[in-house]
Amino acid sequence: MSTELGWLSLLPSLLAIFFAILTRRVILALFGGVVLAYVLLFMPAVGDGLVAAGGGLFETLVKPSNMLIWGFTLAIGALFGVLERAGTFQHFVAALERKQIVPNKRRARMFSWFLGVAVFIESNVSIMTAGTTSRPVYDKLGVSRQKLAYIIDSTCAPVCILIPLNAWGAFNLGLIGNQGVADPLMTFVYSIGLNFYAIFALTLALIVAWTGWAFGPMKAFEAAAQERVRKANQAALVQASDDAHHDFTLNRGAVATVIISLVTMVLMVPIMLWYTGDGSIVRGSGMQSVFVAIVTALVIAIIGSVVTLKASAAVILESVLRGAWKILPLAVILWLAIALGDVTRALGSGEYLAGILNQTLPSWTLPALIFLLSALTAFAIGSSWGTFAIMLPLAIPLAMTLGLPVPLFIAAALAGGIFGDHASPISDTTIIASLASGTEHIDHVRTQLPYALLAALLATIGYLIAGIMVV
Repeated sequence: MSTELGWLSLLPSLLAIFFAILTRRVILALFGGVVLAYVLLFMPAVGDGLVAAGGGLFETLVKPSNMLIWGFTLAIGALFGVLERAGTFQHFVAALERKQIVPNKRRARMFSWFLGVAVFIESNVSIMTAGTTSRPVYDKLGVSRQKLAYIIDSTCAPVCILIPLNAWGAFNLGLIGNQGVADPLMTFVYSIGLNFYAIFALTLALIVAWTGWAFGPMKAFEAAAQERVRKANQAALVQASDDAHHDFTLNRGAVATVIISLVTMVLMVPIMLWYTGDGSIVRGSGMQSVFVAIVTALVIAIIGSVVTLKASAAVILESVLRGAWKILPLAVILWLAIALGDVTRALGSGEYLAGILNQTLPSWTLPALIFLLSALTAFAIGSSWGTFAIMLPLAIPLAMTLGLPVPLFIAAALAGGIFGDHASPISDTTIIASLASGTEHIDHVRTQLPYALLAALLATIGYLIAGIMVV
């Protein structure tokens, strides 16, 4: 088995990403990446690599922690299905319109941004809450789902790393403490203000939410969304003239069903984190907490739909199955992405990228270089946490050896992990943002990338300036 492949260790992920974007056949591209990665891992025994690929995919599928991921992915699809098919979302959107809470596009975009920031306990719940609540409003007002996916994806991980009162904070504190840092907590706190990518990503998303700024591929999707609403409004006017006496009766119980189910989903996460962590939120099981929270919200949505709208058992069952079926392709993409990330780490791609730092470079370039290497690692393996585990043990000793500020190097490593994860098509948060907003995954990747690259460019400049200032 070969584990010292150098640049070849990057090939499976990069080819999978390239062909996914080129052909839009994400599942086939990821599957090919997994097979290639195992073949490289077992070279020259190609047959053994192919057998191992099948075993690795099966192992990823049945791993207990991953079973929770498949469970909450299908459950969120079922939740969407019940809320939409049973009709409660229709009443929820009507209530928002009558209360003038989101009367226009700007208010709708700001609504999504604030939801994404407010739910900082867990990134996936932040994405799903903001996406679930906002999606019907965006459709009604003519804002593209791709814009929604960008806004929620640009708030979840950045806010979780900037407000680390969650499992993200606990994970990184553990990594920092293991590197011999005297005061891990305060060192981590000092690094927050230097996490330039997270700060710029949040700020840029806020600017986009306020102004509606669209450029690159996003512009075409925004125009298409506006055209759809224009045609829908024309059709609605014709229908209204044919049935002028028809008046939509708002069911407040249906509105309450949507609100209670989504609020419960958010509140159940810290409760379950506290429960599974034996009284400590930061030690709790994130996946188990998210799974229980979504299933609880689904049960409430089903009960509320039956009680308030008299939905039949047949309608509920159809809604659950149709919602889960619609989300199944994204669950498969998530499965293959996790399998590819696991085998890529076994190939040593992160260590290969990190080893580039062994070259003799000016000290002032190191923060920016760590940011870029961390970004490449996260982009290739599709995991911010996996990148943190690779890069922090490299960045911290490097800073301590050179006598440079440790918080700056920590911030650069964390920021790069967030950017690479944000931009990567094989990242779980990118996939879940597509899921929550109801958009094609590759469309989300293509429309988000220009914004992510702009924030990354600003962050790189920031780390170059910071490097000059401290050397």
